[in-house]
Amino acid sequence: MRKIIFFAIMVLLFSFYSCREEGFIPDSFGSISGQILEEGSNSAIVDATVSTNPATDILQTDGLGIFTIENIKTGSYTLRVEKSGYVTIVENIIILANEERNLTLNLVSDSLANNAPMAPSTPLPEDGISELGTTVSMSWTSSDPDDDPLTYDVILFNSDQTEIATVAEGLTESNYELSDLNYGKNYFWQVIVNDGKAAPVNGNLWNFSTAPFPDHRFLFARLENGKYDIHSADEFGNSIQLTNNSANNWRPRTNPSRSKIAFLSNLGLETHLYIMNRDGSDVEKISTLPVTGDNIFDLDFSWSPDGEKLLYMNGNKLYTVNVEGTGTLLFAEAPNGFSYAECDWTIVNNRVMARLVGDNLYNSLIYLYESDGTFIQPLLTDIPGSTGGGMFSVAGTEMLYTQDVSGFEVPDGRQLDARVHIRGLTIPVPVEISLNKDPGTNDLDPRFSPDGAWVIFTNTNNDGISQKNIYRMELDGFGRELLFENAEMPDWR
Repeated sequence: MRKIIFFAIMVLLFSFYSCREEGFIPDSFGSISGQILEEGSNSAIVDATVSTNPATDILQTDGLGIFTIENIKTGSYTLRVEKSGYVTIVENIIILANEERNLTLNLVSDSLANNAPMAPSTPLPEDGISELGTTVSMSWTSSDPDDDPLTYDVILFNSDQTEIATVAEGLTESNYELSDLNYGKNYFWQVIVNDGKAAPVNGNLWNFSTAPFPDHRFLFARLENGKYDIHSADEFGNSIQLTNNSANNWRPRTNPSRSKIAFLSNLGLETHLYIMNRDGSDVEKISTLPVTGDNIFDLDFSWSPDGEKLLYMNGNKLYTVNVEGTGTLLFAEAPNGFSYAECDWTIVNNRVMARLVGDNLYNSLIYLYESDGTFIQPLLTDIPGSTGGGMFSVAGTEMLYTQDVSGFEVPDGRQLDARVHIRGLTIPVPVEISLNKDPGTNDLDPRFSPDGAWVIFTNTNNDGISQKNIYRMELDGFGRELLFENAEMPDWR
């Protein structure tokens, strides 16, 4: 009996100590370290986020792309590595007791896992189209297989396919309006599409051409923001600005063949004669002596009938200069106390008309000269009030000029009632044609139309500060109509 009791006690003691031994088995730990590299380049990826599930530490890779997680309890884990711009990777790992697990993992750029957008297509304007205006609405189509948002760059090229400029960048819509193009020019354009992931995709090179420069018959100067610039226009009021520099540009005059425009500009320190093409291109200074006179904006010059020379004033002298800027010659000299203000040169008998102004602004004369500068006779002697002009008629038998019929004379040269007159060169009987002029206004700067059937002129309030507008009327003064608002110094070829 005692043996049985002893045996039972021993079993109980053994069981007790066995249970205590199992309850104190300690946890075991390991660690993991690794380096994160970019697929293909094997360059270290800095600041990639490394985490585990079940959760342990969350950390970033260092400057060498290395990370270390210590004291991880043994067991199975999922390791996650992610960074913006790369495809996230997930790796299953087992942590063993007292072991350091070392890994090298490669992240793939998500551009390599991304489908590139489709190349731009279906352009508008259609490839090869011509006769477009100087403002063109452009559009195209493109899509992305991954439905990524797209942006577009638009590049413009010259006709020789050399790049002009990137005219738009980062557009989010597949359209763009191109403005300020040149007339009569061939352009190429290209659209580049980008989804922000794959490499940009270039569209084809498309082209279009603009229409030739319009055959405008009218020129005028327009004062805007305190500066004159030259415009060409048709009879419907459609106008194009031809000059666009920092200077004043005024008094446009077309040559007899209608291929060139001469004008005055103070682009330098002095006022000079310039010429340009009818579309405003190829501007050249041709005068060596500056254009000078009492009021620089009232001065007027003239083409020679053959279009080979220009006649202009430098104070009390008239000079001719070749269109190439060579051969400046003295043409005529004014009497003492006078300077030149305006001139005109007719093909009929090859003669010149010039207006002279005295120290008193109201003291005006109009002289007639031979083409070599020989004085022939006075056409208009000093009369009360201010005068302006003159210009030969198409037939060369009449002259066009203005006179302030009020006879008003004050030191600043103000006019109260300037009207247009026509009179014969040999019969000095003037005919006033400003019949329907509004009271309190002046008709100024008259010129005959190319066919001689109309007179084009400027009308403005006599306060001297109001806007100027260009009108035309028939030779009898009827049919008076507004052509261009905020315009002056007209020319009609």
